[in-house]
Amino acid sequence: MTGQTPPIPPRVSENTPESVKMPPLARKILIIAAIDGLVLSPIQNSRNVRSSPLHGPVRIDYKSKLISSYNPTTESQAAETLSTLSSSVEAHGIAGLLNVSPTSAFLIAITSREQVATIQGRYPIYVVTDVALIPLSSRKDAEAAIFKARARKSGVGEAESDGSTDTDIEEDDTAVSDDELQDQVNPDSESVNHRRQSSIGEDVIGRKGAYGRFAEKWFSKRGWTVDQRRAEGLSSDEGILEEEPKTATGDIASASDKEIMEKPENQPALSTARDDVISSPADVPESSKCENGTVEGEMEVDIDAMKEEVAHSLTPKLLRVTRILLASSRSFFFGYDWDITRRWDTQRKNQSSSLPLHKFVDPLFFWNRALQKPFIESGNDTFVLPLMQGFVGQFQFSAAVPSSSVLWPPTEPGERGVTEVAHEEGKRNLLLTLISRRSIKRAGLRYLRRGVDDFGNVANCVETEQILSDQNWDHIFSHVQLRGSIPLYFQQSPYALRPKPVLLRSEAANAEAFQRHFKNIRERYGSIHAVSLVEKRGNEAIIGENFQNSFENLPDANKGVGFNWFDFHRECRGMKFENVKLLFNEIGETLDKFGYTEEIRENGRSRRAKNQSGVLRTNCMDCLDRTNVVQSFCARNSLDKQLMSLGIASMSAEEEMKTSAGFNILWADNGDAISKQYASTAALKGDFTRTRKRNYRGALTDFGLTLSRFFTNVVSDFFTQAAIDFLLGNVTSKVFEEFEEEMITADPAVSMKKVRENAVETSAKIVVEDENEVVLGGWAFMTPSGEGSRRKLPLREIVILITDQAVYRCRFEFGVEKVSEFERVELGDVIGVQWGTYITSTLTPSSIDERRNVGFILKYRPPFAGELVRVNTRSLRSTFTKPMGEYHDHGDSDTHSEAAAPSGPAAAAATTSSPSATRIMAFKAPADGEDSEVDLVKSVCQAIANACAKHRPALAMEKFVENKDVIGLAEARKSTGLLEQWGYNLRKLVWA
Repeated sequence: MTGQTPPIPPRVSENTPESVKMPPLARKILIIAAIDGLVLSPIQNSRNVRSSPLHGPVRIDYKSKLISSYNPTTESQAAETLSTLSSSVEAHGIAGLLNVSPTSAFLIAITSREQVATIQGRYPIYVVTDVALIPLSSRKDAEAAIFKARARKSGVGEAESDGSTDTDIEEDDTAVSDDELQDQVNPDSESVNHRRQSSIGEDVIGRKGAYGRFAEKWFSKRGWTVDQRRAEGLSSDEGILEEEPKTATGDIASASDKEIMEKPENQPALSTARDDVISSPADVPESSKCENGTVEGEMEVDIDAMKEEVAHSLTPKLLRVTRILLASSRSFFFGYDWDITRRWDTQRKNQSSSLPLHKFVDPLFFWNRALQKPFIESGNDTFVLPLMQGFVGQFQFSAAVPSSSVLWPPTEPGERGVTEVAHEEGKRNLLLTLISRRSIKRAGLRYLRRGVDDFGNVANCVETEQILSDQNWDHIFSHVQLRGSIPLYFQQSPYALRPKPVLLRSEAANAEAFQRHFKNIRERYGSIHAVSLVEKRGNEAIIGENFQNSFENLPDANKGVGFNWFDFHRECRGMKFENVKLLFNEIGETLDKFGYTEEIRENGRSRRAKNQSGVLRTNCMDCLDRTNVVQSFCARNSLDKQLMSLGIASMSAEEEMKTSAGFNILWADNGDAISKQYASTAALKGDFTRTRKRNYRGALTDFGLTLSRFFTNVVSDFFTQAAIDFLLGNVTSKVFEEFEEEMITADPAVSMKKVRENAVETSAKIVVEDENEVVLGGWAFMTPSGEGSRRKLPLREIVILITDQAVYRCRFEFGVEKVSEFERVELGDVIGVQWGTYITSTLTPSSIDERRNVGFILKYRPPFAGELVRVNTRSLRSTFTKPMGEYHDHGDSDTHSEAAAPSGPAAAAATTSSPSATRIMAFKAPADGEDSEVDLVKSVCQAIANACAKHRPALAMEKFVENKDVIGLAEARKSTGLLEQWGYNLRKLVWA
């Protein structure tokens, strides 16, 4: 925009009628970096003027991130707004607000789009092709991001002016342009159709202003030395000279700029001591000081700052992934007036309703609901633009209609209201539209989201609708199919080209999730016929057999749910994918009963002639390549029947060739889109889907795609999965702390609390032999791999049971929900417990947080040298004499010595030790954020003490429970070797 001020629409008054208060979506938004906040001003045009005007402009405050109405009341404020128009950019909609941390937020604005389809001839559908991520840290950072967005927009303006991209005939689509910005165009700016990926370094350095002060920290000498200093136990600021902060243009910042860049405006001053820690160093006990004299309370404050820095350090990578997902992937679609999240038979009838679109969309496909939550809660419906991930494609074709008299529509048994219509010979223009909708439930990437969750949602669940219509949309056919992962608990390793599926959880848990899944989709679609395309031999057989067995045990299996197992690879070997017709010879009758939806518009009114009564649910292992081939066959069969309903029984060779080519390309593009969203590459077997032919070139292409999938599975998918969960609102920013520590994140759809409760219950049933033995409590804890050790990594999760006679340590296999071995310690042999800080690593802020890393040691003296351990060997022998590491008690001495003892259930001989030797079991509380780790450890120690007190009334409780570090921070620093540090840094280099 050059020199013209767009009109600011009036505010909605309190006396406005209810039908007018609900505004339509803003199709053009002017985003202005004002002094005290980001101003979003909708631009009124003819398409917006319907039954109600747009809401007025709003302001997002830099400090509080709150959204409020913006109405300049004074001449000075109005003049200030006009003066900032040079720091503005036009957007086609708002994707939402990305809140990375309390001090870091970004507005996601859609700056480029491309029209991909038109519904009913007047409702355009767009794909997002570029977004701007505008920081809300300060006006300076917002302006820098806006300048970059304008430069990028100017760089693609020429490509968009060809009539197909970013075009709306009825809109005033004035592009933002400024000659002075031409020399600021980012060297890696990408055209709409040909995008070049940049490295994270190039991306962030080139757009430092857009990323704000976080990029400045990440790419400074301070940022690169943070990890090394953490490993040494030092704070990130200690002993490092301050760099002179620079502005986005590279100049030395002023004092005021320094403040903005180094400290968020709304960040409170950090305290140097806790309420429960004595603040005077002279009064602090020596045991509470670290080796360098730092007080524990001060270290905790440093940890909070370091955790904040973790989110900041990963911000550039999160923003880059966000832009790739929302823009570069070209996988997010929207319409201003048409709800693309709903299939034809569930569309709202009144498209001109004054209610906002987000109140009508199907929540299962509303991908940016979490990002739009601030706008929804503040009542700013004008800016709530729902986005759907998936695919939208459309192509037009024509067919000759012979001159004949046909029944309209064709008769079926028991059908009435059919009229006879005479067709004149001629061409009939038809339109085929394909819409695939990816579910937000169990969303994610291949190998990281497989199978089913506790609520019956499956991975890679996609609803695909094929719509056939005439040119005037007076006659519409809709056919819906479904794909989704096998609804069982299973996983596959991403570190193999052909990983073997591993079944998880118990049969009862799998049966419950399986039944819940089919109950959900039956309620949504009606009858279901499932087709499994996995192999009947080899790695996939185990999952296929369990899938089939689950159907046989499904209640009311013959009422609305059918099943076929078609071994695609065996039946179509030799690249003869046309053999899929053998499957349709078996299920054709069932699909004919399901039918399709047909709607006819006569005299301005629509009537439903047919309703689809069921869907075909197709799956292979990934629900990508084989699934797309089968779905395209099913869609073509449906299309042929619909053409016959229109009186087109056959086509000429030229018409058939053009129709088949357009159909195949549409479905191949659909398969590529879904594959890229789940596996990061185009679909395999795409050559056959496009041409219905298969040759060695296609096989070589598939091999290259397989290798590419393997690379992304191993390297980039882990962080991308964390970003997807964060964008969907399934996790908080704490996920990035977990990622920095483990380089992988847990599945938020799996309730660990429920899993652990089930583990405790299962363990109690198996290991407690005496029916009169009362179980007092059970918990899941982490324990070192080495017997009698406190730090031997990796830690594994086990189950602790306390009864009125003994303490049990059960090695529980959480994947299959079975106890593999357990040890029993009589209460009479327990001599005490010691609880306190338990730090096993110093590599990340979370791992040295003394509030979260807590555990205890159980001390006991067995009556003999080696303990009897029950081990599940799947044979008659289950008892072993297991050697234990020793913990020599030397009275008040703090010295702990751990004997090097062999581990493993098959150790046959006991270690010889003196009668005074004290053995230990070390336990660390899992840091899952559900409960306070300190409270959990204290409650378990108290339960052990109470049980022992009942067993031994003369027990001195004050000496039995000792509050003392298991492994303190100072000791943990000494134990963290260079090899461990280098290994962690290498993993971080690869994955983070």
